[in-house]
Amino acid sequence: MNPVCQACGQTFEPEPGFYFGAMFISYAMNTALFILVWVIYSYLTSNFSIVTLLILMGIASILLLPIFFRLSRTIWIYIFIRFDSKAKAD
Repeated sequence: MNPVCQACGQTFEPEPGFYFGAMFISYAMNTALFILVWVIYSYLTSNFSIVTLLILMGIASILLLPIFFRLSRTIWIYIFIRFDSKAKAD
């Protein structure tokens, strides 16, 4: 992520440890992903294998890691800092 917003100058690291909460958002997103993979795998196959399920979950998690990392930080900062599309950089 950029260190500051290019439009309004808002810093994306307001205080040390601010994004510790983003870890919980990421955890929730990965849990939802694991459940989704499990439901889809259960629906598509009748020969259920826990090893195959864990491999699929690992692959899905690794592929979506960059997206989830940035998205969880963005969601966490939106909880505390209001977005103003009309703000201008000084």
